[in-house]
Amino acid sequence: MSRRRLATWVSLLTAPQLYGGLASALVWLRVGLGGAEALAALLLSHTALPLAPILFDAARGEVDIFVSERGRRWKYYLLSLLAYALGLAYAAWRGYRLYAALTLSYAATAVALAAVTVLCRWKVSAHTAGIAGPTTALVLVVGREAAALYLLLAPVAWARLELGAHTPAQLAAGAAIAVASTLAALSAPL
Repeated sequence: MSRRRLATWVSLLTAPQLYGGLASALVWLRVGLGGAEALAALLLSHTALPLAPILFDAARGEVDIFVSERGRRWKYYLLSLLAYALGLAYAAWRGYRLYAALTLSYAATAVALAAVTVLCRWKVSAHTAGIAGPTTALVLVVGREAAALYLLLAPVAWARLELGAHTPAQLAAGAAIAVASTLAALSAPL
């Protein structure tokens, strides 16, 4: 397998929406709050709804699967925020404060990434943010043993560099923004 092909597969398998859903499921398993309904709501709002518009537009040839063109990303950030708003409304309605905080952390990261992308015209890495933010949430909820998941940043950063998608600074900024947003959201009183 060529390096480029391997980098593509690493990028696909560590898509922010997929890893965010996995992290949400791990939080759900750890706290056991809300049963299958809560898990379905988390996966719907953290993975399926944010990813669906990208898959739809990629299938129609409007964007590539990674939404590589910086100027087109705002639409998907906005749609992700709508999905997170639904997840937040569900968590608030059911009284699931931890799930509300987790969803708020995803939303805060999306807002921060969108702001940097649109206002600063800089294509910050959603992939490194998509690993760093949810991993930070896992460390805070599950415990220090989840910190080993930060090691996923290495192959993700390599893959995004190999594909020419980002500079090292964009990769680092994505991770830093996500960690800061997640820490802020999970420490906010709900």
